[in-house]
Amino acid sequence: MSAPALRCGNCGGALRALRLAGHYGTQVEIDLCAPCHLVWFDTIESARLTGTGLLALVGEMAATQKLTHQPLQPSPPCPRCQGPVRVVHNQTRWGKSQQLECAQRHGAYQSFAQFLSEKGLLRPMSSADRQRALQRDGALHCVNCGGAVGQTDTRCSWCQSVPSVFDVARLAQALDPEGATQRHAVHGTRGRAGALACQACGAALPADAGWSCPQCQATVTAAGLAEAHRLVSDIGPALQAHAEKPAPHVVQQRLAAQDGGLQRQRDRAREMQAEADARSGRARPDPVDAVEALDLLATVWRLLRAWWR
Repeated sequence: MSAPALRCGNCGGALRALRLAGHYGTQVEIDLCAPCHLVWFDTIESARLTGTGLLALVGEMAATQKLTHQPLQPSPPCPRCQGPVRVVHNQTRWGKSQQLECAQRHGAYQSFAQFLSEKGLLRPMSSADRQRALQRDGALHCVNCGGAVGQTDTRCSWCQSVPSVFDVARLAQALDPEGATQRHAVHGTRGRAGALACQACGAALPADAGWSCPQCQATVTAAGLAEAHRLVSDIGPALQAHAEKPAPHVVQQRLAAQDGGLQRQRDRAREMQAEADARSGRARPDPVDAVEALDLLATVWRLLRAWWR
C-alpha cells in the first residue's frame, strides 16, 4: 500500500510525487505543487537527477504554467512534520540560491525559478531580452508561474520572481554533460560569453536581434519554460538510449578519464611490493604477480564501470 500523498504547506493541496530517473539506475522522488509552482525535495534529491530526469521535471513544470498561480505564504509549514521552515541562502557555482528548509531537515521548498536558477538555467532578463520578447510575442511572461509581467517590472506581480530567460545552451549541457547527443542541433551552442554575445560563435548580437544568432543561427535563449522544453525535448529518446547503453565515444572518454588514477594505483602497488620485498630480504628481478593481477582487475573494473554507469 502506497504512502499517503504529502500536503502542500502553502495551499493545502496534495503534492504530486514525481519519480524521476536518477544516477546508477535509481529513482529520485520530487514532489510538485502545480498551483503554487513549488517543488519539495528531501535532502539532496535534485543533485541525483540524470539528464532524462531533469528533462521530465522541466516538462512537468512547463505544463503547470497554464494554471492560475496560488500566492505564496512567507513560511509554509513542512509537509512532513508541519513544523516551521527557515530561509536558507546557498552559494552555488552559478551564484546565490535560496530555499525554504524544514527546521528538522526533512527537506526544502523551492519555487520553479529558484530551482532552475540554482542549476544555472536561468538568467535575469536584460533590456535587450525584454525588447526581443515584446517584438516577437507582444508581451512578457514570468518564467516561474507564466503570469504577465509589465515592461518595466523588476518582479512578477503574481509570484515575486525576477523576470528571467532560459539559457538553452546550459540546459542542453545539464541534460547531457558527457555529450552523448553531441551531433544534435541543440548542442550548437556553448557556454554563455555575455548577454549580447552568441554562445556558439561569439558574434556580437544587436539589441534588436531575435532569439537566434543572425550569424550561425544557434538558439541563444528562450523566453519561457515551455519553449525551452520544446527546444531540447528531441534529445530525450537519445538520452534514454544512452542511459541504457552508453555511446561508444562516451565509454572511451570515461576510460581515458580513469587512466591517471589507475597509473597511480599501479605505482603505489609496486612501492608496497618493493617495501615488502625489502623487509623479507627476497629479491625480485621480475615484475610481481600481484601488481600484474592488480592491473588486470583494474582494467576489468573500469570497463564494467564505464559500461554500466
